[in-house]
Formats: sequence, C-alpha cells, structure tokens
Amino acid sequence: MYFDIYGNPTKPKSASLILPMFLVLVASGGGNYWLWKERARLTGEVNAATAKLALAEAAHKEMAEKLEKLETERDTLVEARDQALKDAQAKAAELAKLKDDGTGAGADEGSQPEGAGNKAKPEAKADSKADAKAETKAETKSETKSAAKEKPKAKPKKKTADAPRRPKADGASKAPVEREL
Repeated sequence: MYFDIYGNPTKPKSASLILPMFLVLVASGGGNYWLWKERARLTGEVNAATAKLALAEAAHKEMAEKLEKLETERDTLVEARDQALKDAQAKAAELAKLKDDGTGAGADEGSQPEGAGNKAKPEAKADSKADAKAETKAETKSETKSAAKEKPKAKPKKKTADAPRRPKADGASKAPVEREL
C-alpha cells in the first residue's frame, strides 16, 4: 500500500488510463495518415486541372488569333470582291458604250449622265453572260450527243454456264470454256 505525505493511504495508480491514451494516439495517427493521402490526391488533381486549364487557355488564345486573322482576311477579300465588281461594271459600261458608239445607236444615251445610263447596262451584260452560258451548254450537249451516236453502247449479255467466254481486248486472254454435250 501507498501512503501520501500526511500518512493517508492512497490507491495505487492503475493501468486503465494507459489503454485509452494509446487508442487515442493510434486513431489520431490513422486520421493524420488518411488526411495526408487525401491531400496528396487532391493536390495531384489540382495540378492536372491547372495543366488542362493552361492548355485550354493556350488553345483559346491560338484560336482567337486565327479568328482575328481570318476576319481580317475575309474583310480584305470582301473589299477585293467589291472592287472587282465595280471594275467589272465599269468595264461593262465602257464596253457597252464602245459598242453603242460603233453602231451609232447610242447617240441618245451618250448625252445622259453616267449614273442615269448605267442602270440598263449591267442587265445587258448579265443577259449576254446568260446567252454565252446557254451557248456553251448547247455546244457540250451537241458534242455529247454526237459522241453517243458515234459509239453506240452495247447491252451487256447475260453469261450462262454453257456460253463460251470471249478473250478480253486488253491482251489478257483466257481459254474459252468448252461446251459439254
């Protein structure tokens, strides 16, 4: 038995406190280990997401540059098209004026201002283009019809087991099948 300083008997300290303290220490260590593993996993996911974000931003920046480049190219092409249309209209008007001057029929129209007389000229140009297209189509149709008349198409013959095979025209000949009687 144990006695304190004053001589009073005391109970001996038991080992009952050691077991709960050990269990708390093990649980704390296990929790810390689990949290450390989760932190490492989440850090890896964050790094992967950051890398994907950087790639997506780079792709977005590249696409924005391409879009800007294509828009400027489109704008220049539209301007070039408009300029070409204006040039074509001017040339068509000049050509029509020259044709009218050559025939003498355009004396009335030559006295009109350029803006007033130019309205009918592009329509005449469109009609002449349509006529030219129709003529080329008619020529190609007549050429194909004449070619079709020269080489009539033969109908394919049905091959039967009894009919002999003819040798091919390209030089590769096969032995004809003999008929059995």
